[in-house]
Amino acid sequence: MRRLIVTDAILGGLSRALAVLVALFLLAPLVVVFATSFNARAVAFPPSDWSLAAYTTIPDQAFRTFSTSLLLGLASAVVSVVLCVPAAMALVRGRLPGRSAIETVFRSPLQLPPIVLGIAFLQYFLYWQNLTEIKALGTFWGLLVAHVLIVSPYVLVAVIARLSTLDPRLEEAAAGLGAGTLMTQVRVVLPLLRPSILAGMFMAFVMSFEDVAVTLFLVGADTTTFPVYLFGSAQVSNTPSLYAASSLGAVVAMALALVVQRVVGLRTVLSR
Repeated sequence: MRRLIVTDAILGGLSRALAVLVALFLLAPLVVVFATSFNARAVAFPPSDWSLAAYTTIPDQAFRTFSTSLLLGLASAVVSVVLCVPAAMALVRGRLPGRSAIETVFRSPLQLPPIVLGIAFLQYFLYWQNLTEIKALGTFWGLLVAHVLIVSPYVLVAVIARLSTLDPRLEEAAAGLGAGTLMTQVRVVLPLLRPSILAGMFMAFVMSFEDVAVTLFLVGADTTTFPVYLFGSAQVSNTPSLYAASSLGAVVAMALALVVQRVVGLRTVLSR
């Protein structure tokens, strides 16, 4: 018995040590970026002379592209919810023929390499422009269309997962009390779906905000996103201000994660 207790204690200690090592491995790149941003002139890790000078020399383009990414991510998340919540209800509650095939089509952006999607959108937008003379490539609405298509599956999967567990008798009871279909969905179903909708919105925003592979093919001079800007800047120069801009982006992402944790919990989001 004592040997079993000792063995359990050893295994528990090893598992905790492994968890700490994994956490350090995941946090190490972020620590390097944050620390490097405090260099005064040359890039070095650890910094040879600690300073906030890099934060005062962040180019204006970094802030412009950050606002573009923020707006694009929010718009993509909202539009995805508007489209995917009714679609999920139709797939789960409706008696649609070929439901599995339809759901597979909706999830297909998750199964394709991002660079393939980027090239596909590029060719489609060029074809659209030649056909209609309406420019989509390099425009904000063109980016929005592409991002909605690539992030919608995250919302759809989250809502379907929750909707499949709801008892249909709740809707039947509401109908029995005189509530119409619309009122039932608004007053009964949607409140129960709120955690899943918020989880899907969070994932959609994050995937839109951080995307490079697809966006790289579609941006224009006035629609460059923050990740694409950082990617391009890193190819040209390696300065402390680049790390400072990256650090500010990371701070915003962590702040958003804290907000989601307070509202629905990151465990709920990551389990979808």
